[in-house]
Amino acid sequence: MKNMKFLIALLLLLAQIHVKAQTWFPIASGTSKNLNSIHFPSANVGYICGDDSLLLKTTDGGLTWNPINFSGINLTGWNNNILNLQFLTDSIGYLAAGPYSDTYKTVDGGLNWTVNASGGANCYNQGMFFFDADNGFIGGSGCFQGELIERLANGIWTPATMNSPTGNSSNLIVDIDFYNAQLGLAASAGGLIFRTSDGGLNWDSISVTPDLNPLTSVLMVNDTLAYAGYISLSLGFGLYISTDGGLTWAQDLNSATFFYPDFLALHKSGDGKIYSGGFSQGSATGLIFSSPGDVITWNYDQVTQSINSISSYNDSIVFAVGDSGLIVVNKTLTSLPVFELSPAALHIDIFPNPAHHSIQLTLPNGIESKGAVVSIYSLAGQLISINPLKGSIDISTLAAGEYIIEVLSANKRAVGRFLVK
Repeated sequence: MKNMKFLIALLLLLAQIHVKAQTWFPIASGTSKNLNSIHFPSANVGYICGDDSLLLKTTDGGLTWNPINFSGINLTGWNNNILNLQFLTDSIGYLAAGPYSDTYKTVDGGLNWTVNASGGANCYNQGMFFFDADNGFIGGSGCFQGELIERLANGIWTPATMNSPTGNSSNLIVDIDFYNAQLGLAASAGGLIFRTSDGGLNWDSISVTPDLNPLTSVLMVNDTLAYAGYISLSLGFGLYISTDGGLTWAQDLNSATFFYPDFLALHKSGDGKIYSGGFSQGSATGLIFSSPGDVITWNYDQVTQSINSISSYNDSIVFAVGDSGLIVVNKTLTSLPVFELSPAALHIDIFPNPAHHSIQLTLPNGIESKGAVVSIYSLAGQLISINPLKGSIDISTLAAGEYIIEVLSANKRAVGRFLVK
């Protein structure tokens, strides 16, 4: 009887999540490589980094993304992924390459990069947080030691003091966030949170859970509320949450779902909402969670790929990036789906058109049907359905009117319009 009461209570608790799903709209990335990090220093300019030396830039608010032909970054062999980036202005930014490589700085919008003149103690680099171009932090680990953080103060790099690191070079610092100039948190792949209250001079290690799930991300919402994401060693059941400024942690069952996801990214948008992105191993689907910031309500939406990073620029327009070149945004950037306006979009022939019950697609050269995903949108840009492409497409449930159809295969897109009678 007690077990039944517990199960009922748990189900009621989990009912608070996924009450309302957020629609996310895909944007052409021009690549099928995994995208690792996204950041907007201004409303119009944004940057994305990814695997295999990938660096993308937008100058039109995220509508189109183009590769940067950069120089100065030493990327070779298995060491050629760009793991993380942050830009302080449209031109000045930092990135971490690796997994076993350096961190770099640009002052010309990503065209040319120079190696950071830091202490050089980090063999592995990933986490970063900058207040401005001359003040911030880069986190990683030593070649034969654990978590390390290097501090940039007024343009001068010095190593921070790490209290009780794990001593394992695999347990690098993967993410850093600050609430103000003094209070900050850093997440370790070794399952520890490092906390500073003196502006990053000293960092104390805090165990999040006994099983030490590898942490992926950390977010300070305010001086007391913080979240941490993780890769689950068994079943992921809710983000980690702290309500005392990172001193103690527990699982947030309000964010729990039976997808049992890995929580890979965290972000707070300009309108105060909290976002987390991840991936469900069991259902092989990407997930984006959102909350109004009330510590209770979490909604989620499924997307086609794992979500690795989320960003916005001081507003409610939020972008997320993930594996296989996935870029999605939570609002339409124009009155029509943005990919239809791209001159690179290929055209789909549709038969019959107009139609009543089903349609057949003839794809243009260069678009493979194997592994393709087909999406149907209203003319207002609202996503109606998204499914694997398999033979004819059932449209019997659509109301009469005109629709846009998109097929995504590898790194190419094709679009068309059809009419339902």
